[in-house]
Amino acid sequence: MKRKSIFQGLALTTAASTYALLVLGGVVRATGSGLACPDWPLCHGQLIPPLEGPILIEYAHRLDALLVSLLIVASAFVAWRYHRSDRSILYPALLGVPLLIAQIMLGGLTVLFELPPGIVLLHLATALGLLASTVITATIAFASSAPMQASGSQAADRSAALAWMTTLATFALLLSGGYVVRSGASLACPDWPLCLGQFLPAPRGPGIDMQLTHRFAAAAVGVLLALLALHAWRTRQHPPRLALLALLSLSLYGVQVLVGASVVVWQLPVALRALHLALGSALWAALVAIAALSYPRAALPSEDSREHGEARPDSAPLSILLDYLSLTKPRIILLLLITTLAAMLLAQSGWPPPSLILATLLGGALAAGGASALNCYLDRDLDALMARTRLRPLPARRIAPARALRFGLALSFVSIVELAVWVNPLSAVLATAGIVYYVLLYTAWLKRSSHQNIVIGGAAGAVPPLVGWAAVTGRVELLPVLLFVIVFMWTPPHFWALALLRRQDYAKARVPMLPVVRGERETRRHILIYALSLAGITLVLAPLGLLSLIYLGSAILLNAYFIQLAWRVWRDASPAASWRLYKYSIAYLALLFVAMVADRALIG
Repeated sequence: MKRKSIFQGLALTTAASTYALLVLGGVVRATGSGLACPDWPLCHGQLIPPLEGPILIEYAHRLDALLVSLLIVASAFVAWRYHRSDRSILYPALLGVPLLIAQIMLGGLTVLFELPPGIVLLHLATALGLLASTVITATIAFASSAPMQASGSQAADRSAALAWMTTLATFALLLSGGYVVRSGASLACPDWPLCLGQFLPAPRGPGIDMQLTHRFAAAAVGVLLALLALHAWRTRQHPPRLALLALLSLSLYGVQVLVGASVVVWQLPVALRALHLALGSALWAALVAIAALSYPRAALPSEDSREHGEARPDSAPLSILLDYLSLTKPRIILLLLITTLAAMLLAQSGWPPPSLILATLLGGALAAGGASALNCYLDRDLDALMARTRLRPLPARRIAPARALRFGLALSFVSIVELAVWVNPLSAVLATAGIVYYVLLYTAWLKRSSHQNIVIGGAAGAVPPLVGWAAVTGRVELLPVLLFVIVFMWTPPHFWALALLRRQDYAKARVPMLPVVRGERETRRHILIYALSLAGITLVLAPLGLLSLIYLGSAILLNAYFIQLAWRVWRDASPAASWRLYKYSIAYLALLFVAMVADRALIG
């Protein structure tokens, strides 16, 4: 018991010191003290330089970094020595060490190369990760003996999903805020809540676009926080501290918004800028604690492996690797990347730099793969009931749910950092919106509750063209919005054709897909209606002057065959008709985007 109390104190001290380090880093940036010590690890060639002015601020930051380093190493050692059996404590404690090393290296690069934006943003992302690892360690150390949510229950999964997605969105928000500060866009909109007296000012420059991105992301996080607080309060018995933390987070958010507005209105006073980051870091720490507390105990790998479907000990490494790859749903990723690349080519009117293409496609693949893995985790009970999905790694018990969950969260967080640092924060915010929408709105809620699930949830798959366009231009314009609408309208007839073929599966799993709830005839009628609507939307791009004759001719031909197949589905209830439409719909979307690129390349 005494040993546990000592570790709790150590973990809490480590988390508090790490938070102080993050706040001091904000003070360094706000006061412009980042280059007060132009060398590293010494300061002006001395171990202890003259402690005055900006040097004092930067040196205090470095001293706290040294203290945090010692505490993180000590926490990792104690966790390894005395808490090795509790992986929920061991893993985050050990994770702090490589994050600490990365943070120290990035801090040195930031000084030596005079604050390049990419390294500064990566430095912030690593700092947030380091704070998260210490907060999780402290939270679990204090809560390990407390009652947790019901093991493996759908309610627990939904509650955790809301907490994780809110935390993920806040992570993207903090990165976008860091970019706003570093890019000098803090006063691009000198008023609040409007921008230059307008909701969407025109014309807009990169600074205004970045400022608006940050504000819209903040609004989205506010909605998620309100939902989280409401849900936690309604279920406050399991455990009650979640409700208190959720209300605290919502309160911190409200104060954070007021401080952020004051920073703009009062022209960036140093004290308020530092307070803004301090509150943002506190909000991040509170949300990480909520996510840790909401983590279902049934998912912890220290429990009985049979209960959680641990991978079989005789599984070959290649088989395990392929199972993890299958969680990302590679075929879906490929189609999403086609729409992303096409949007990039349209935005550039040619080929963007290869490094930008690679970074955008990698970030998009990681985001889509992470969202798909989280979808597999939340849907594992449904997948076990359906013939089409029962051999997937989770229902077949080849991968433990806890590992799939960590895999999906890791891919999601890495995708946000990768896009924010090597592409731009707008693409990272858009990708985050896609992940949150797909996991939270579609998977955790709509799929199980509404026959309109695929209609509303289809917006998640329509985000990649926005990401691709934003990667090149740093903004969102009319053409990418119409590309979003095209993919949004394409999704229902594409998926309903498959749902007709798998109606019995969905009925068995009690998933309210349209064929199950409204019947096959009504579904076939909806497929035809959406096919006609999709054709109308795709053809409007030419009259608007966004594309021209090559695209128009291709779209007419592609839509004519799509409508013909949809008409056959309406008239012919055979599985063969639905299967033909389903297969063609995949080729249709790819060819439509190829036609857009060809039109822009040949005609311009």
